[in-house]
Formats: sequence, C-alpha cells, structure tokens
Amino acid sequence: MLERFLNEGLRGKSETTIKTYGNAIQQFEKWLDGSGTNLSDYARSDVQQYIDYLASKKKSASTINKLWNAIKSYSKWAGKREAIEDISVVKVADIKKQAPKAMSKPERSKLIRDIDNSKNKRDFAILMTLLMTGIRVSELVALDRLDVVLSDRKGSLVVRSGKGNKERTLPLNVEARRAIEKYLDERTDSNPALFISNRKDRISIRSVQHLMEKHGHNVHQTRHSFITGLVRAGEDISVIQSLSGHSSADMILRYSMPSEEDKQEAVDRLFKD
Repeated sequence: MLERFLNEGLRGKSETTIKTYGNAIQQFEKWLDGSGTNLSDYARSDVQQYIDYLASKKKSASTINKLWNAIKSYSKWAGKREAIEDISVVKVADIKKQAPKAMSKPERSKLIRDIDNSKNKRDFAILMTLLMTGIRVSELVALDRLDVVLSDRKGSLVVRSGKGNKERTLPLNVEARRAIEKYLDERTDSNPALFISNRKDRISIRSVQHLMEKHGHNVHQTRHSFITGLVRAGEDISVIQSLSGHSSADMILRYSMPSEEDKQEAVDRLFKD
C-alpha cells in the first residue's frame, strides 16, 4: 500500500515531499502495527490516538502537523476519508505571522570569510550560489553544468527542479559568477552535475546541510537572508516572487515581519537619541 501511494498518490510531487511523506507513513504504519492494525484497516480512533500519542511525546506542533498532513493525503488516496474527520490536532503557529530567521550582516560576512579562507572552491561556490540566488538546497543539488550560463558581464542559472516543478531562470551577480567560475576551472571530470562530492558523485542535500552546520548555520538561512534582503531593499513583490519561486505573495510578506532581533534592537535603542 505504501509503495503504491508513493508511486501513484504522490505523482508529480517533488522528491523531498515524497521522501517526507514516505517516512511519515512508515512511522504511522509502525505505530499501527503495535496497536494491532495496519494501513488498510485503521479507523478514525487510531488516527486520533496516534496524534495524541505524538503530543504526549512532546513532539513540536510543526512536526505533528507534518505527520498529520501525510496521513490526510494517504487516507484520501486510500479512500478512508472518514478516518480523518474531526481529528483534533495541535495548532501550529501561523508561519505567515513569523519572520523567518535571516543572518545579520556580521554573521553573513563571517560565514563568507570563513568558507573563503578554507580555500575550498566548491564549498565557496555553493555558499555564494545559495546566498546570491536564494535557491532551495534541493534546487541547488539538482543543478547541472548546462543550467549555468556565464560571461564577463552577466550570468544566469536555470532552476528546473523547483517546488511544484516550476522552472525559473535567475540572474547571477558578479560574486556568484566568480565563485562558480573558479570552482569549474579546477574540475577535470565529465560529471554533468554542477556540484559534486569528494567521491565525484552529485552532491547530496545532507552534504550541503553539513557544510552550513559546520559553520553554525543552516541552509534555510541563506534563502531567508536573500529574500529578507530584497524585501528590506524595497524591491517589488512580483520581482521577489519571481526570484524566490514562491507562489504566494503572502509568503513574501512574512519576510517584512519584524524578527525577535529587530524588536530587541528597537528596545535597546529606546531613549538613546
């Protein structure tokens, strides 16, 4: 049932979504097995008990909602809509009312400096591509060399594996172009992937995550920093939407929300003038 759901029920979804939903349903299936049932015979009471079990284990609201979304999708596909009726789920905070965590200018400068000083041209090219285009890590690892066009005066990259399978072309600024060129100049292989691992395979999402974590950040912060920078520079929302690949203007507007750091700085400046 699970394999059929992943192949049929999630057709057209991104690899990340398929993997996330697959893991979620596997967890649910394991719990069902311990309760004496399975993915064919579970009832509404099983779903509610599972959600309550997750809450009792102090799982975060966002984690519970991710698992719940997978169960809803699976149940609809399996023709078990009655099993997901009136389920009580922990309410997750409205993401549109939260400012994503972007890097401050000193944090950004230190990260660029540290990776530049490491003399690893691939890692530096990865960082500059993420920071200067705001692409998702899943989009970055899917890039091929042919997706990048470079010249002395301009450059661009084509994101073909975007969220919702939407293709978009992004301009590359001079710093991103220089970093990518320096990296490609030292490549002697014929691998079509833009970024490769030390084993000469296409680099993995986990490897990029590890690179950022090693320097005290996560990959989401590069995207958040890119979009926040555009918002605070007063760029038109339609331009930001096109660059970021966000389908909703509401998702862009949340970047204009004040962060906790913004509020702290405002209080610290109070009556200082």
